[in-house]
Amino acid sequence: METLGNQTGYGRRIWALAAEEILQSFHFLATATERFEYVEVKQAMERPATDGRSLFYNEEQLIRLFTEEPDRPPHLLMHILLHCLFGHPFRKQIADPDLWDAACDCAVEKVIAELSEDGGMGDAFRPAGAHEMDIFFRIQNRAPHMTAEEIYNSHVNDLSARGELLRWSGLFTSCDHSFWTTRDRSGRGRGRGGLLTLEPDDGKDSDEETTAGADAADDELIRKIADRETDAIRQDWQKLARKAQMELTSFRNRFGRQAGRFVDQLKPIIWQEIDYAEFLRNFGAEQEILHISDDSFDIAYYKYGLEIYGNIPLIEPLEYAEEHRIRTFIIAIDTSGSVQGDIVQSFLQRTCDVLRSTASFTRMVDILMIQCDAEIQSTVRISDMDQLEEVIRGLKLRGFGGTDFRPVFSYIEKLRAEGKLPKPDGLLYFTDGVGEYPETAPDYKTAFIFNRDDHISPRVPSWAIRAVLSTDSIRLLGGADAQ
Repeated sequence: METLGNQTGYGRRIWALAAEEILQSFHFLATATERFEYVEVKQAMERPATDGRSLFYNEEQLIRLFTEEPDRPPHLLMHILLHCLFGHPFRKQIADPDLWDAACDCAVEKVIAELSEDGGMGDAFRPAGAHEMDIFFRIQNRAPHMTAEEIYNSHVNDLSARGELLRWSGLFTSCDHSFWTTRDRSGRGRGRGGLLTLEPDDGKDSDEETTAGADAADDELIRKIADRETDAIRQDWQKLARKAQMELTSFRNRFGRQAGRFVDQLKPIIWQEIDYAEFLRNFGAEQEILHISDDSFDIAYYKYGLEIYGNIPLIEPLEYAEEHRIRTFIIAIDTSGSVQGDIVQSFLQRTCDVLRSTASFTRMVDILMIQCDAEIQSTVRISDMDQLEEVIRGLKLRGFGGTDFRPVFSYIEKLRAEGKLPKPDGLLYFTDGVGEYPETAPDYKTAFIFNRDDHISPRVPSWAIRAVLSTDSIRLLGGADAQ
């Protein structure tokens, strides 16, 4: 009788059957299921794994699983496929990888559970049990949209909630995440997609690790190549996600509620988040500062005139230049109930770093920082960058009421009318929600920076500039080096 280990080739046939069962219900996933390169490995693997390009599996394990539970491979493939479509393996610099793994698995299994409940997944996908649905309900109280990003950010600062989610994670785990970008940023032992690649066993003894003696330059080169490969794979999945979104939107009536859930989960990878540093540099107000223009001044003619005519130079130096500087700058912080102090500090620190590094301020600065919910809660006037650093470190938020943007604009106009504030060169309003806007446009540049994890860009008046940053990105801002 032939043993499982000798049944070479059956693994790919099992995956092909799994893909066919998925496509019977969701033809818009056809291109995505073809994206994987199925790689059989001889090493023992508890679960299949992916780096976004390849799907690694142990054939003997897969055959045994199929024999015992024929419906399990389609579920496994759908789980891994959704991870990639939702961009889960490609997030960089995750502070808590274990929590991120749990959040991703929960988000994917919630989608599969809802699809099974709707009857859209055929017989291969059983609806979640009462216990699992109860857990989903409890998590959804914290993260209404149930995206991985929202689940992660709603649990990362609450030790009790984090521990609870990690205890539940075993119910939702289907694949190995150890090859994801979030699990290894060292650059060592990583292959295609920036991740460790399992190699088929050729029966030969492996050589000693060649990376053990690699110097720092080699490690840096490996890291850069791996990062570029990972980014290329992420962009491929981003294109597939956009294609799936377009088809789901076009045939929303056919897929019903399924379409809405899929689109919600696709938003994080489709969403193009701004480069805040570049955004802030471009926000710099333009004003004229006069100084000697070296490009248009010829010292030879200048000296010649002095020699021939005494104190009369032939050519006067031109004294003009136009630079991007910010002189009077206002930062408004929305201190409504859901704002978090560490998020505000990260945002302010990055703002300070970028403005300092790009010489956006004149030597004598004038920064007005305002905290406001539905009314002005606190103000502080800052005259130099070092003082701003001190304010950020000792920041205490005040307010926590509703959100109303109008008091900030009224306060600014009051100071101007009293002669206590010149016309501002720019206002940055950091907020996590939608509030009431002034009826008339201010006569200075205004930008609203929205802290949103649902990847929804709120509407703003035509005179306002809008930008959206996720909570995770803002946390990274605070630890980033100024560019």
